[in-house]
Amino acid sequence: MIFRRLRIFFFLQFFGNCQNPQRPKPKPSPTMDQTIKYFLYEICIPSIIILCVIAAGLNIMVFISRGYCKMKSASLELTYSLALSDTWTSIVIGVSLFWNSYKPVVLQIPHQSFCFPLTLEAFRTGGLLTGIFHLVALAFTHYMTIKRPFDHQKVLPIRTIHIMMLFMWATPPLALMIYFASWKGQGYQNEKCMGIAFYENFFFRAAISLIIIILIITTTIFYIKMLQKITEVRNKTAANNAAPGASARGRRTVITAVLIFGTFLIGWMPASIMYILTAEDMPLYKKQSVYITIMSIVVLVNIMGKTLTNPIIYATRIPEIHQFVFQKLLWRLIPGKWSPNNANNASSLRRQSEMEPLRMTAAPRCSNPNTHSVML
Repeated sequence: MIFRRLRIFFFLQFFGNCQNPQRPKPKPSPTMDQTIKYFLYEICIPSIIILCVIAAGLNIMVFISRGYCKMKSASLELTYSLALSDTWTSIVIGVSLFWNSYKPVVLQIPHQSFCFPLTLEAFRTGGLLTGIFHLVALAFTHYMTIKRPFDHQKVLPIRTIHIMMLFMWATPPLALMIYFASWKGQGYQNEKCMGIAFYENFFFRAAISLIIIILIITTTIFYIKMLQKITEVRNKTAANNAAPGASARGRRTVITAVLIFGTFLIGWMPASIMYILTAEDMPLYKKQSVYITIMSIVVLVNIMGKTLTNPIIYATRIPEIHQFVFQKLLWRLIPGKWSPNNANNASSLRRQSEMEPLRMTAAPRCSNPNTHSVML
């Protein structure tokens, strides 16, 4: 009797499973928002990464010109450092996009640890702060050059500028990494760096935004004072019937500086606004929608537009960089058009220095180590 019941049990188990096999439950079909997000990531992220590579290449080209120019000045050194900062930011954004967005969403490869993405975020946010520190330093340097045209090199010697550059490069990312490692059970104190509530904290993001706003206001004040000083010099020049070259160079300095400052505002201000709006208890906190994805992509395109535009400003308005780009690089690529003997090119290279003291002097050249940096 027992054996008969066992045979019936095994028969039902075997044939029952054959007739009604246990099939895995089908995965839920993606929603329309998920499909659009996947499409945007698949198309837009590679395009933005390509822009990152182009921006890095252009800024490296600007930085290489430093090796061909024997002269050293505060404003030129800060400009080269800013170009290097844009290069680093472009690389970090490109790697971050691939690792944090393209890899998990498009390639469907989940993160095993979040330590590397957290480090990338420290470098990305630190790069933002490094860039705006450079803008403030450039504004102060331009202001001192116009206010004290004959002894500003004593106030801002090259050694002091290099120390400032080291501080601007090292402090933001190191401070952020220390902050990320200061929370028990989160960030770097977690084995896989799980838990980033400290990073999404409203007060932390508000503090970063406040620093940015203060630095932007400081930069604006310096440029307003520069304009006031230039107007004063122009009035004195007109009263003495002197040549107007000095005030014209001063105005060109302000225009170039405002262009660089403007690209920063257009590039990074939307990112700063998104940064605070996605904090904890803010309207966009942990919101998932197509509109937020599109906004994030637009923000990234603005940032890359900034890093692409700055090298063009440097190459067209700063004679030392202009001379290197058009006389050494493009001449080798297109000898007929950008030949050093070309009259139009030679004429553009004879432009007067902006960063010269406010007096009539000969235009500086990179071959002369005793001349001073310029902006057109």
